[in-house]
Order: sequence, then structure tokens, then C-alpha cells
Amino acid sequence: MAKKTCENNYQAIKVAVVGHTNTGKTSLIRTLLRDDRFGHIEDAAGTTRYVEKTAIFADEDEVLTLFDTPGFEDSSALLQALEEFDTKNTNESPRLLLREFIAQAEEFPEYVQEIKVLRQSLSCDVLLYIIDVREPLLGKYRDEVEILSKAGKPIVPVFNFIAGQCEALARWRQQLSQFNLHAALEFDTVAFEFEAEKRLYQKLQSLLDPHYDALQILIDYRQEVWHNLNHAGAQRVFRLITEAACYRQEVGDKIADTSAKVEAMNAFVRKAERRTVNDLLKIFAFTQLDIDLQQVAVHDGVWELDIFSPGALKEFGLSAGASALKGAAAGAGVDLMVGGLSLGTGAVLGAALGAGWSTLRRYRQEIKAALRGNKWLCVDDNTISLLYLRQRELLHALTQRGHAAQTTLQVSSDKQYSLPEPWSKMIKVLRQHPAWQHAPAADEEYQNLQTEVVGWLLDQE
Repeated sequence: MAKKTCENNYQAIKVAVVGHTNTGKTSLIRTLLRDDRFGHIEDAAGTTRYVEKTAIFADEDEVLTLFDTPGFEDSSALLQALEEFDTKNTNESPRLLLREFIAQAEEFPEYVQEIKVLRQSLSCDVLLYIIDVREPLLGKYRDEVEILSKAGKPIVPVFNFIAGQCEALARWRQQLSQFNLHAALEFDTVAFEFEAEKRLYQKLQSLLDPHYDALQILIDYRQEVWHNLNHAGAQRVFRLITEAACYRQEVGDKIADTSAKVEAMNAFVRKAERRTVNDLLKIFAFTQLDIDLQQVAVHDGVWELDIFSPGALKEFGLSAGASALKGAAAGAGVDLMVGGLSLGTGAVLGAALGAGWSTLRRYRQEIKAALRGNKWLCVDDNTISLLYLRQRELLHALTQRGHAAQTTLQVSSDKQYSLPEPWSKMIKVLRQHPAWQHAPAADEEYQNLQTEVVGWLLDQE
């Protein structure tokens, strides 16, 4: 099978991911791939024992070929062995020295893992040297840099686990500058930021000029993919809000009938939210194992703190209104201009007489119900607001989570929650279009409303 190449026939860039054991080499690749199935991650050192290969594509073109390597375990002893080997092989360049050392690997069984790293480093275009900044600055790391530099390839130090480690990060930067390694990068594989991924590719551009255009293709492609993922997630949340706000259920005067339909409505809302949670996880390639939200935990797609619990409202700064009926309000009749508000039969008839034919067609079922003396059961504003706030919080959490994270996803419990200023107006517009509940509408009004709400959801402020 022919090897895939980048546009303009550029060969894929071979990248060796190297470093000490347990610094996050496999984690980096998982996060770049957005795939938590790649490799194997444990807290124990030496988890990766073999070189594993994978690739990053721009559309169908392979741009980066990544090699996950075993970690250095005793770099100080290895450096000493190399120096002793060098005395026996005078006038050898550092690269030739490594090749000779690898060729005689059987004489150094204690360095079997390190030799795999050296072999891969020599055959790649660039080395990503992963550093856990939480670790103290020890001589073994200086020895690793000295060993890797013998391969004669560009080295990009990648600082991992940087959250809350400003002082340690500064010390590491200062230390590496002594080796003329200034092109360092901050890339936390747990607390993900797309801009960090973008900067990684830009660092490679600065070091690999012949591959500049291919890397720019990759940057543009990954930027578009990330934009589309975020918008797909936000649009899914808007779909949930639409389903809830457009819900209509006609009820009579019998208490038993009303109570049963309220329970049916509550079940509808719970299932709609559950589907949304599952869809968001799929969009961002996560699983249920990643979710454990503080005080509003989700298990098997269901929020532990029920959406119709007063505690759920309180958690997000909302309060149950006097009209709340088990989390939902029963609207009597319909307001032809707003929707969901109480109107007497006379008011409905008066409004109907003054309305145009398109309005009468839109609300014909509501008008018939009002004339029969029945009411329409709707999801109340507080419940819809809570749906929005919970899903916005989940959406933001998923966009900031690396696929190497091993702890369950946590959402801050002391965050201040607020609704957009035009929130009430948006809900009223949705209530005016009950038909939107069943399928996304292609009309301009729906699309404009979706664009506005997506903008709210993606606003990180």
C-alpha cells in the first residue's frame, strides 16, 4: 500500500515522543488523537515497554507520524556507559556513536528500553521531550537531554502537568535554557486547551521549515475540526432547550389526569437531558467513566441531583416560583403573542379574531383546548433555565478536558451561574413555535435563534 503523503507530496513528519518514565508521553498522544484508548496509562513507572506508532491526519493526508517510546529509567548510568563506549571509538560523531552503541545492544542488556528510545530518536525528524514540571530538577534530566542531543535532531521540551505550577515551570525553563532549548511548550494533557495544541504545531513549523506548509494545513484543519466540535455540542444543547420549551400537553380539570400528565412531562424532560448528556460525550469522544460532577453527578446518563429537585435549582442559583407544579407549570389556555401564559376563553377568542390566518393555524390546537375549557401543560421557565445552565457547564468542562485525564471530570461547585440578558425573550419565541419540538426547523427565525444561543453557550466568560 502506498504511503500517504501531505499535500504537495510532503512526507509525513516522524515525531518521537521521549522522556523519563511516567512524565505523560502516552498522555500527550492520547490528547492529540482525542482517543483515550491509545496505549496504556498507569501511575507506575515504565508502563510503556515498546515503541507504539500512530498518526495525525489533515483530512486523509498523514501529516505527523507519532512514536510513543519507553521512558528513560537510569539516564545517568546510560550517559556514563556512552562516555566509556566513546573512549573505545575515538573520532566518532555523536550520531555515529549512538549507532555503534545500538549495534552492540546485546552487550548492554540493562539498557534495553533506553536503546529503543535511542534507535527511534535517530530515525525521526524531531523529538518531543515530555517533562513533568512537578518533579524536582535532578541531574538525571540533564543527562537525558545530553543523551538525546547526540541524535542531532531538533528537541522540543513539552511541559506537562503545569496547572498551579508557575514557580516550578519557571525553574524548568531556566534550566533548559542552559542547553539552548528555548523552544519549550506548555501542554497540559489533563487540562486541555486547543491553543496549546496549535502552538505545538507552530513550534514544529519554526524548527522544520521544509514542512512548514504541511503543518499549516494541519493547523487549519484541526482548527476547523475543533470549531465544528464545539458548535455541534452547543447546537445539541440548543436542541434540548427547544424540546423542553416547545413541550405541550393538553389537560382537563381532573386532578388525577393532570398529575399523570405532569409525571409524563417530567419523564420527557429527564430523558431528553439524558440523551443530550450522552450525545455530548460522544461528540467529544468521552465515555460515562469520565463524568462525575460535584453535587450534580451523572451516572448512566442521569444526573443524580434530579432536575425537578429544589436542590438542583439552588445549586445553579435559581428558585422555585409559586406557579411551579413538581417542577413544571400548567399554563391555562395560550397567549397567541407569547405562549404559555394564562388566558380566559374570552381573551383567547378576542385574540383569535384579531390574529392572521398563519397565527390561527399555528395555535389551532391551543385555541380548541381553550374553548373546551382545558389547559396546556408546559415546562416552566426555571426548569428550562436549569437545563441550559447544567448543559452549558458540562459542555465547557468537556472542551477543557484532555483525553489522558485519569481522574473523573470535576465541575466547580462554587461557580457563579447567570443567564444571558435576552433569555426570557428567547424562551417566549420558542414557546410560540411548538412544532419545533419534533425536528430542527429550516426557517430563518429558528436558525437565527440557534446562532444566538450557540454564541451564549460558547462564550467562556
